[in-house]
Amino acid sequence: MKLKAGSKSKLNRTTTITGIAFLIPAVVMITFAIFIPTIWNFILSFQHWDGGSNRSWVGLDNYKEVFADKTAIISIKHSVYLSVTSTFVAVIVGVVLAVLIYRLGRKEGMVYRLILFIPSMMPLAIIGVLFTFIYNPEMGLLNQFLKLIGADSLATAWLEDKNTVLNAVVFVGIWRIAGLAMMLCFAAMQGIPISLLESSRLDGAGYFKQITQIIIPLIKPIVLLSFIFTLVMQFKTYDLVFVLTKGGPGNFSKTVPLHMIDTAFSFGEYGQSAAMGFLFAIIVTFFILLTNRLLRGESYEY
Repeated sequence: MKLKAGSKSKLNRTTTITGIAFLIPAVVMITFAIFIPTIWNFILSFQHWDGGSNRSWVGLDNYKEVFADKTAIISIKHSVYLSVTSTFVAVIVGVVLAVLIYRLGRKEGMVYRLILFIPSMMPLAIIGVLFTFIYNPEMGLLNQFLKLIGADSLATAWLEDKNTVLNAVVFVGIWRIAGLAMMLCFAAMQGIPISLLESSRLDGAGYFKQITQIIIPLIKPIVLLSFIFTLVMQFKTYDLVFVLTKGGPGNFSKTVPLHMIDTAFSFGEYGQSAAMGFLFAIIVTFFILLTNRLLRGESYEY
């Protein structure tokens, strides 16, 4: 039964109003949680404020102080290294795990997916405490294992050594996020028609060839999403690094979030901390755009 023009117009209007009504709570929350704090942070970055009532405009002085602050520059380098390295390795590991689990049976695959995804569900503070014990130089599991296999010379104070602390934190980041990338890629692989793989198998394609020529190209948009999502998560990590090292030893593992907290709450330089945060947001945006550019590819319909 066809609707009359007037009834159809009324139905469309009702649907539009209903959609707007459902969107209003989300828009209000996003406005108060993201837009207003972002604008406030940008304004504050041009002011000197010690957290009290005295506030004065200083123009670009806060940004100049950030660039002149050696600790801030070091923190930016550490954040970029930790985030980019852990993201790249975690997503690659996640794709490999998804490809391997895809070959398993339903029950076995479900068990492995659960085990590998558990780290992504754990609170960061708990993960930090767990790896603090693992990296412990005296009774930690890692050093005990190295001694057990006769590699005593490799044992060290992983979180106290300036040469190993960053990579130790990177490993924890990879361990906690690889399962999430695996789940995203595996879910995308579930949507690939079985007929495509069966026809390629009839044409003589092995599983490796199916991976490189069918599976990876078809799930590339999800791989890109995994890179971007993981990159943002790793850049904003604060509690994991704080629990593991508190930025130490010295400043050898200090990241931007830690330095921002210290600058604002320990030294009362809220304006400088806001400037640092705004510059950090620009850096994160740059890496997101770069990732999108490098991994951008064709979309396939099937």
